[in-house]
Amino acid sequence: MGVGPSCFVRVTCPNQAPVLHHVSSFPCRIGRVQGNEIVIPDRSISSLHAVLELHGGDQIQIEDQWSTNGIYLDTRRVSQLLVNRLLRLNLGNVRVDLALNVEDFASIPVDTPSQDGVQPVKKYPTSHSSRLSKPSLSRTDVLKLAAKPGVGKGSWIAGDSPAATISRVAGSGRRGIVCPHCWHRFDIDEFLFIARHQSLIGDPVLGSDAQQRFLPSRFTLEGNALDATGTSCPDMACPRCHLRIPQAASEMPPLFLSIVGATSSGKSYFLTSLSWELRNTLSRNFAISFTDTDAVNNQMLNDFEETIFLNSDQDSLVALRKTELQGELYNQVLLDNMLINLPKPFMFTVTPAEHHPNYKEVRDKMSRTLVLYDNAGEHFEPGMDSVDNPTTQHLLHSDTIFFLFDPTKDVRFRRLLPDSDDPQLSAKARVQRQEIILTEMINRIKKYSGLRSGRKTGKTLIVIVSKCDIWKHLLKVELPDEPWQWENQYNTCVLDVNLIKNVSYQLRELLESICPELVSTAESFAGEVLYLPNSALGHSPELNDETGMIGIQPCKVRPFWGTIPMLYFFYQRGFIPCVPDDSRLKKPESKFEIQLSGDIYFVTVPGRKKPLQVPLSYAGWQIQVPNTDQWFTIPPEP
Repeated sequence: MGVGPSCFVRVTCPNQAPVLHHVSSFPCRIGRVQGNEIVIPDRSISSLHAVLELHGGDQIQIEDQWSTNGIYLDTRRVSQLLVNRLLRLNLGNVRVDLALNVEDFASIPVDTPSQDGVQPVKKYPTSHSSRLSKPSLSRTDVLKLAAKPGVGKGSWIAGDSPAATISRVAGSGRRGIVCPHCWHRFDIDEFLFIARHQSLIGDPVLGSDAQQRFLPSRFTLEGNALDATGTSCPDMACPRCHLRIPQAASEMPPLFLSIVGATSSGKSYFLTSLSWELRNTLSRNFAISFTDTDAVNNQMLNDFEETIFLNSDQDSLVALRKTELQGELYNQVLLDNMLINLPKPFMFTVTPAEHHPNYKEVRDKMSRTLVLYDNAGEHFEPGMDSVDNPTTQHLLHSDTIFFLFDPTKDVRFRRLLPDSDDPQLSAKARVQRQEIILTEMINRIKKYSGLRSGRKTGKTLIVIVSKCDIWKHLLKVELPDEPWQWENQYNTCVLDVNLIKNVSYQLRELLESICPELVSTAESFAGEVLYLPNSALGHSPELNDETGMIGIQPCKVRPFWGTIPMLYFFYQRGFIPCVPDDSRLKKPESKFEIQLSGDIYFVTVPGRKKPLQVPLSYAGWQIQVPNTDQWFTIPPEP
């Protein structure tokens, strides 16, 4: 049997000696967190940054995984490259050299990238209206987007290279746009336009009532396509599913995020509270604008926000309608001669506000389209994943997954809350084994991504333990309403990540004592699992005696830690700073023996029968021994 394809990867982090890897098994994942085949512990590297995989059976290629700081060949951002020669790349602030033969490295010096990262990419104009002389310009010229300049010095942003752009970069060899509806990847010049004239009705994918989609050859001076009647058509659509893609979503790189949970676990309330709080918190405290990318796609969520937070009748009981398996949250399209339901994403535009202290430097890096997916809980139950119902395949593309765990559905949690009068804890209320939903989610990701058994994903999994207004007294730890503080050197607030990490560990310990199978399932899948308390409402709902239904009074709604999962998501990507080390209030520490075994730190605490087990993702943070005043710091990752 012959020897299969292989290559050599030389990784040089700033101010460190190079590390050489021989890769002969594919796919080979490259990222910051444990679980990747090549781990690069540098803040400018994304959790899953790139993948080496086989192309055409025997050719090796490196492919960007929508990383924050990208892959650069010289000064050009690339998304996909064949390793058919010596390649000198920059991943964030890290030099990565690729070669098919180790001898090829002898021809280049061993250098260390500076902390300033790579040089800015050449800029191209984003607006064409100022230079269009006639509407017959080529389609590619009209649609070509800008490659963004790099971030300047003095920023807290992790890395100095720009965010991924959705423009085609010459020589990248990879299609640059991912449809938020069907996840089809395509080139900019494959965009279809949506006819506006009333006579142009009937689309083969969307049905007889839909406006036609067409590939244009003529454009207006503003860059809009002209349909067959000469009508200006600004709206664009995916070439596969024909669904409309808002202009902002086509210009700003996407961040995909999935919300998973059991039936009636409160996902709609959580998402409504999350979006409403982010609209206020991000601008007021972190100088980040959070707005709807498209009011049409977000209409249901906006209606939910009005029901809970802007209701004119603050005292009457209201309730959000349940997410259905079909209906207005889904688009039905005809693909491959099958009627398929695709989930409607909620899309938000995230940009630095103009009063941001480093607005000009970070504007391009932080400008993103946040794409959120919410499904009915039934979609995650075993047996519900089918060819004509691929509604949960967004999980493959999500950077982070929020798993909503509802303690009121766990009979063991209920036993610890005997005095609660919450109607969700009544004997008639449904209980459910929620780790089965989590296991089904993991199995689907592994099935479609080819993730090998025993390997952990580079995605972050955030387990959100909801309705904490009922049970948070069980968690004997400090829980401030706002785990952030003002930082003068940034002229913005900074997130207290150490507090969040400690709360996460205390909650992990509580969950291990009550439902250990949830913890083991989560941590067998993801290298980083964060556990966060959350209350979308801040109080228990009430039972309507007349209807027998549960409802809430809008006047009593006080969300607790509603934004923290998303703030941590933004912190991971360098959009939000954490409390600097010199400003962090550190607790007096006890001296404990700490040993690393695999991906677990074992902490020997006198008086405890068993050592504490702390996952590797807590390395570098100060942690409290549960139910004591003793503290210790986990050493940084080796």
